[in-house]
Order: sequence, then structure tokens, then C-alpha cells
Amino acid sequence: MVRKTSRKITYLLASESSHHGHTLGINSLAVDPNPPSSLYSGLLYSAGRDGMIMAWNLENMAVKNAGYASIDDFDADLTGTTTAINGPGLNSVAEDTTEKTPATNGVKKAQGKSTFRAQVQMHTHWVNDIVLTNNYQNVASCSSDLTVKLWNPRTDVQTTIGQHHDFVKCLAVDNQESDWIASGGLDRKVILWDLNGGGEKLQIDVGKKGENQKGSVYALGTGGPGGNIVGSGGPDSIVRLCDQRSGSNILDFVGHTGNIRAILINKAGNLVLTGSSDATIKLWSITAGRLMHTLNMHDTSVWSLHSNHPNLEVFHSSDRSGLVVKTDMRGTSEAEDSMCVLVCNEHQGVNKVVASGDYLWTATANSRIHRWRDVDTTPATMQLQRLQRSRRRSSVSYQPRSQEISLLRQAATASITSQIPISSLISLNAGTYGPSLLDPEEITLASATTVRSDAPVLPSVEPPQPEPLWHNPDETIEGQTGLIKHILLNDRRRVLTVDTAGEVVLWDLIKCVMVRSYGSRDIQDVADEINTFETMANWCQVNTRTGQLAVVLEESYCFDAEIYADEVAADLPPQSTVEPIQFREDQRINLGRWILRNLFANLIEAEIKRDNTFREQKRRGLSERENRRGPPGHLSFSQMPPMTPWNEGPRNANGTSMLLPTPGLAIGLATPAPAYNPANPPHVGDANSTPVSVQSLDRGLTSPVGTGGSSNGTVVTDYFSSALSQVQPPSAAVALSPVASEVPPVPTNDVSDDQTPDNLSSPSSLMGRLRSFGKGRLNRTMSIESKQQEVKPDSATDTVGASTTLATVEEGKVDQSYDDTLAGVLQRIRNDYDSAGSYGTSTFGVSLPNETPILSFPSETAIIISEQRVDAGGTMDLYRGTVSSCGADADVATLEDAAPGWLAEFLFLNKVPPKELVKVSFVLQPYGDALPALPNGNARLNAYRMLRAKKILAYVEEKLDSSVKRGPGSADEWMELVCQGQVVDNSCTLATIRARLWRSGGDVVLLYRRRGTK
Repeated sequence: MVRKTSRKITYLLASESSHHGHTLGINSLAVDPNPPSSLYSGLLYSAGRDGMIMAWNLENMAVKNAGYASIDDFDADLTGTTTAINGPGLNSVAEDTTEKTPATNGVKKAQGKSTFRAQVQMHTHWVNDIVLTNNYQNVASCSSDLTVKLWNPRTDVQTTIGQHHDFVKCLAVDNQESDWIASGGLDRKVILWDLNGGGEKLQIDVGKKGENQKGSVYALGTGGPGGNIVGSGGPDSIVRLCDQRSGSNILDFVGHTGNIRAILINKAGNLVLTGSSDATIKLWSITAGRLMHTLNMHDTSVWSLHSNHPNLEVFHSSDRSGLVVKTDMRGTSEAEDSMCVLVCNEHQGVNKVVASGDYLWTATANSRIHRWRDVDTTPATMQLQRLQRSRRRSSVSYQPRSQEISLLRQAATASITSQIPISSLISLNAGTYGPSLLDPEEITLASATTVRSDAPVLPSVEPPQPEPLWHNPDETIEGQTGLIKHILLNDRRRVLTVDTAGEVVLWDLIKCVMVRSYGSRDIQDVADEINTFETMANWCQVNTRTGQLAVVLEESYCFDAEIYADEVAADLPPQSTVEPIQFREDQRINLGRWILRNLFANLIEAEIKRDNTFREQKRRGLSERENRRGPPGHLSFSQMPPMTPWNEGPRNANGTSMLLPTPGLAIGLATPAPAYNPANPPHVGDANSTPVSVQSLDRGLTSPVGTGGSSNGTVVTDYFSSALSQVQPPSAAVALSPVASEVPPVPTNDVSDDQTPDNLSSPSSLMGRLRSFGKGRLNRTMSIESKQQEVKPDSATDTVGASTTLATVEEGKVDQSYDDTLAGVLQRIRNDYDSAGSYGTSTFGVSLPNETPILSFPSETAIIISEQRVDAGGTMDLYRGTVSSCGADADVATLEDAAPGWLAEFLFLNKVPPKELVKVSFVLQPYGDALPALPNGNARLNAYRMLRAKKILAYVEEKLDSSVKRGPGSADEWMELVCQGQVVDNSCTLATIRARLWRSGGDVVLLYRRRGTK
């Protein structure tokens, strides 16, 4: 096989909710002022850390941008009355009849509302940015899942434009008619994509082939005629301008001292506005190639910039502390003369601010979206312009020299403060309120809305912090609760989570459902309260990065954990089988197999149908060729045995149900059997295979079926049974059962050969088996072909296992002719049909309910297949579907390319990657003098970590001298084990004993005694 990069399976557990809204913080917003329906004023799009993109209807709102008139178009006189061309007069604009009471805090009641329109799970990681394209018809998004995607909300069509090699942080589009979009990411690349499906148009290497390690792109901007300028910035604090047609560098601006977080370029292509983590906003001139202004209205990192002005003279900015500021630079020659208003304070970092018409919206780490009423700075800016003109005419600086100028300033101050409270004005000169043109004699800390000519000047008093114009939002679009923290419990089947509202919830990873809620409690307290004593091998990884509980399965560990069937049998849903499933004593279920078999049940059914169709077509082709050759002298057709449905167990010749052995095999069945590999049981579905009979052994134990048994009833003994099996001679052929279970090794004697008596070294003795097992090789495979294989007797040095492969694969060699995907596995199976020239019997081998019981997953449980690329800084999604949809034709076609080979081999061949078993060494010693020590050096052993304490007691009972008086019942009824002074529960495994009781290195010391002994 052609080995690809690592692929993993993820399934999501989500609680059902009838409400709409983001579950985690929101990273980006975009406004469509031209909605498709006249019923709405506009559309708001939001993208969050939950991977969702949502659309909201904006009803009865003035969200269209009327444009900006030049300050020079206004004619002002000394009385303060102003008439605007193409706009209302100052007095009409300033007029506000809102009753300002403590209850409303001066906020006008909302004129409209926002309602949910649509949503899509666009990404499987954080959505970092969105922009609107194609005349507001499409939403382009970028994510930490490495992809750039396009969504058409009207048709709900989703398209992947392209992908980066690391998290994609930002997007930029020049205008709504543009046929390309730019994306930048942590792979230090800026890539231009064709929106018409042409893929990558141009790639700009900001990292300069690895020379610039700080070349990650956190901000992008486009502008200039035809959008020919692309600007980028990042941790290296350099603003890079490139030509989007050739990718060549135009100009670099150096001046910031922190990460550049936002870039805007005007339409003329001569100005650039940047915001940085150094808390400054800088205005650059492209034509002059230099810095023009540095604005210091923020005290913390600037995170977002937004402007609808063609020359960037009016813009909004937000920072890490939550401040949203509107700056109006129209008509000013100096930056400190700009009108700067503190609009609102979110009290947490504002990731994105967008404005349209009379409103602005803010996105924070909270799942809510706030709509605020914007402020019209035009009247105040007009008055500032008048002051600036009068200053130039009087040839003075700031102190009034005449009554005319004093009256002018008083009128300007009164006009400005009647529209905007002076406490909401931010000066670009530290330590003062308002623009520097305002007269300090007229604008004081003691007067916010009136002008007092006799107000004292307090130059030595430190002014208080500015007050936001609005304290409460105009509207709140509520979000939902999302998971932010989790604790995986000791049983590795249950998870505790806490959401953004503080609610603690218990989840079942096997059933994919929420078990119960514990309310608003400390998650660690709940974990300590409900955690179990057991220790389970790691079989999955859990995360809550998108607000949902995600369970990740990888080839290297997903088949490592097993659970005893008697622990979950009572909770299993009804099994739709011919007869009720009966689990053997100490039978175990592999958790990874169990989950995967049920997650992809619909896929298996679909592929079985395709396999039947393929074989039927091949048989028809053979029949037609035979007919063209003429009638043969004798023609016979063998009837094709039907496929065994996965929910029907195999049947013995007498019609009784055949109970299959435990996957991973319990300790009582751990005899090193011929034709055995613990990781690879034989496949099922071969109609020619004959079930192996199940026979009872001494002490009521059951022999392993399939791997150790034979068609003529040969019995394989369990480690702790006194009856020894008679192994079938090599000349007798044996047909393996349809499903055979894993046979993990258990206790092997660790005593050296020179200390072992002759009777212990014999392979037929119990301790001889234990010793020989420790030397066995676990990675040998045996192919199951149409011809029957001979079963070899136990060897003192080997343990042979059964494989589910359709062709023998030598150790260390990999078939290079097939892709390591589901498609490759299916192609190999079909090629084997062709090679054998036989299409009557399917070679699919799927696990049956007694190995992987049927589970009823929620139909909308999401399934994701992703790939960890060698050259990428994250995982890329190859498939996203649900439990119910994975059997649909479109999904099957995608899954055949996306599903990894290891998953396909398990689903259709019942084969898992071989792995050496984990064993635990332990020492058995008597507790006091009530019972003797074990004879012949049988005290030091090692066994499979899932060995239960009651099996160890059975071993002790068997090895004790016959003269020792036994108690009534089984060994675990009259004996008990003690470890570190604590009595060991009979169901406790060696792994749990070592982790929870022994808690130390070296061999675990177990003391056995009669029950009731003190």
C-alpha cells in the first residue's frame, strides 16, 4: 500500500437545542446592506469559535450607508447655524427628544430587531474571519482547520476554495465585483484564490522561504484601482504592500513595535491605516512612502479597524480592553485635531467591529452579539473645522485674542457638547479631554453640556477616564452555552463537562448521549464524587475546542481498551438478532471496535450492497462468455450462499446460536492457542467456513471458539482448568469459524529455566504454557484462503494467530499497489475476486453483535475524518457527515477516498493493527500462615493487564497442594487478595491494582488468604 499521512476519526456529542445562536466567542462579523428581500433592511453574518456561520435578518433598521459629504460642502456662520448640502442642518441633527433617565441611561429604544435566518457548520475549528463577495451573495470564510471556504446562503451550497499549511487567520476582498479573494495564515503565506473555481491564482511568500520566522499573517487589506494593492502584517511589525497581479513587493512600512492586527487601504491606493498590539493606529502615505500620523486614543492592543469612508477619514477601532472608538479626521491638518468619540465599552476584548448606517455591531469572546447606536460626528467635526479656520485667520494659537473668536469657541463648544457629551470625547493629546482646538477655558471637567465663561482652569488636575457615549447596547442577539472544559473519568467511557454558563454535565462516550446535569457546581468536586476506582487503557482523545464534545480516534491507540461485557450488558439497547445475545463469562468488548462498527453501520450496509452488485455483474459476464463459447458437455452452477447480516449471529449445524469468544479474550480463555494472533481475529462472512463447537471444560469454563477449536470438536484448555486439551494432529484440516476472537495472553511464569522443575517445562503443563507464552511472537499472521489450513500443535516458542487479510502479507513488507484508503482496500478485495475467478462468495468479514453489540446513536451525530499532514501545522478535514448520512451515495463516494485503510480493514475484514500486549508482573504470597506458599516457584508471574482478581484466586486454588482444605464454592468465594493492606475486589483488574492500590514500581505483591482472616 502507498502509505499516506495519519488520518483520524472524530465524532461529536451535542445536546439537542431548539434555540439558535453561537455557543462560543465570535471572531468576525459582516453586514449586507442590500438584502435579497425587501422585507428586511439588511443581513448580518457572524462567525465564531464553534465553527459556525450564521445569518441574521435586520428588520426595520437604517443600515444603508448614505455616504460622506465633504466638510468643505458645509457653510457655517458665527451664530452656529449650519446648512448642509445633501444632508440635514446641524440643529435638526442635534435635536434629540429622548428622555434621558437612569433606567434607559440615555439609550434610544430599538427601532428594529434581529431575527435568525440561517446557519451552517462551515468548519471544524475556529472560524477566524469572514468577508462578503459576489455582490453580497456569498460568504467567504477562513479557519484554523486550514481551509478557505465559500457559502451561498441562498442555495446553501458550500465550496472549499483552497487550503493553507497552517491556521488561516484573515481574509480580504477588494470590492463586491472582484473575482478573487486573498487569505493569509500562520504558514507565512498570502494566497490569492479564484472565486470562480480556478483555485490558487498567486502566492506571496511573506516568510521568504523560512528566513522570516515572524512572517505569520494576522492582517490583510486590499485597495487601490482594481484592488491592485495587497497589504499584510504580522508579528514582525512590518506592513508589506504587494502587487496582486505579480506578487512583487511595492513598499514596506516600518514603525510599529507590536503585532499588526488590522490593515485598511483606501480606494485611491495612496493611504494605509494600520492597528497594532503596540496600542497605536498609524496612517501611512503610499505616494510619499512615509508615516503621516500616529493616533494614540487606545491604551491597549488595537484588534480591529473598520471604515466605510473611501479615504479612511472616518473609521471605527476596537481594542483588547473592550473600547470602541469612532474617529473623524475630515478637514483636519493635524492628527490631534481629530474628533474622537468613545462610543461604547464591552469590558472585554472586541475581536471585530463593523458599522453600517446608524448602527455598529461588536464581536467578543462572548457568544452574544451586541448592536450599538452609532454617533454622527459630522456636526461636531464641522464646528472643529470652523475653529481651525478662525485660528488660521487670526494667526493665533489657542488663547482667544478677541471677543469674536471667544464667541465662536463658545458657540462651537455648545454645539458639540449638545450632540456629544464632553466626557465621551477622547483627546489624542494625553491628559486632556476633546480635540486640542477646543478652548480649555470653555471646556472644563466641571461642565459637560454647557459653556461657562467663568469656569476655572484646572491644569494640574488629572482628568478622569472618558465615559462611553452608550453604556447599554441597543440590542443583544443572544448566544447559547458551549462547552469550555472537560474531565475524562477513570472508566474512559464517561466525561464531565462545564459550559459557559457554569453547568456541569455528564456524558456517555459509548452511547453518545448526555447522562445527567449536576447544575452549577465545581467540576472537580463532581469528578471526585462520581469517579470510579477502575483503570482503563487510553482509547480516545477528548476536546471541547468548538463548544461541543469531540471524541478523536487514531490508529495508534483506538483499539487498546477493553471492557468486560458483564459491566455493560444491562445497559445495552435491544439487539435485533435471531436469538438474544449471550455473553460468555469474563467476555470483553473492545471499545474502539464497538464504536467504529456502529458509527459506520450505514456505510457497511451500502458497501455490502455494492459488493453484491459487483459480484453479480461479474457472474453475468462469465455466464455470457460461456454462452458465446457454445454449450458445454456438462454445466453446473454452485448456489451463492447469502451474506450473513451483521445483526444475525452465526448458527451451528444443529441450529443453535454459536456464542463467539471475547474480543481480546478474557483471562479464563487466554490459553496460547494454535492459529492465533490477538490483534487479528479471522474474518467473517465466508460461507465455506464451519463453526467450531463450544464445549464445557472442568470448572465450568468455556474453550476459546474459532482460534483454538476445530471442526471435529477439539477442545483447547483454559489456563486455570485442570483438564488439558488434546491438540489435533497436524494432518487434520480445520475450518475456522466465521468470527474468531482475540486471545490475549495471560499469566506466564517468569521463573528461569534452571529453577523450573522438569514437569513445569513441558508444553502440556500449565506452567509450561505460561512460560512458553512469554516467549511467543505476536505478529505472525496466517491467511484465510479458500483452502483449509492445517492447525499446528502448540510450540514452546511460538503462538500463531489468525489474520483477516485476504492475501498473506509478510512481516515488514507493505503492498505498494493499493492506496491506504477504503477505496484501496475495496480494490484489493475485488482484484482477489478476479485472481481467483470466483464471485460466488463475499470475502467481507464484519464483526457480529456478540463482539460489537448494536448501539442506537443519535442520527445527527457528526462524523469527521481528518488528515494530519506532514508539512502542515494542523489537521485538514477530508469528510464531514453524520451517522445517518454516511451510507448515502454521495457520502460513500467521499468516504472511499477519505476513510483510512486501517478503518476499512477493520470494518470490512475485521482486522486491526497488531500490537504487543501490555502485561503486569506480580508476586503471589500467602497472608500469614493460614495458607501455604505456592509450590515449585509459582509465586512470580506476569499476565495481561485485564486479568481479574478472581482468576488469580482460581490460579492459586489450582496450584495449592491437594492437602490444603478448600472452602465451599469457587476460589473467589473462600479466598481473597490483599494489596498494600487493602482487600482487592474480585472484579478488579491487574491494571487497576497496579495504578490504584500498588502505586509503585517493580512487581505488584499480592497476598492471598482465607476470607475472614485478620
